[in-house]
Amino acid sequence: MMCIAAPAQIVEINKEENRLFADFGGARQEAKMDLLPDVEIGDYVLIHAGYAIEKLSEEAAKESLEAWEELLEILEEEDREMEKARMADLENQ
Repeated sequence: MMCIAAPAQIVEINKEENRLFADFGGARQEAKMDLLPDVEIGDYVLIHAGYAIEKLSEEAAKESLEAWEELLEILEEEDREMEKARMADLENQ
């Protein structure tokens, strides 16, 4: 099975509990810092299974986020086209 992760920017760190909170497109996600103890607020990380697993450079994070945005736009367009086709089928019945 393949894992796909998108960058999230760290917005809060709780050192006592070894946890961080990161923003992913407006959604706030909590993750453990066991694998990345030296991250800081503002850093971009990949989160999988509740753990921050990789720190990304700002440039790599922005490139990845742009690719995610393009993918989401394509998927939304496909959804609109499928809905149009479904409505046309209903009208022709």
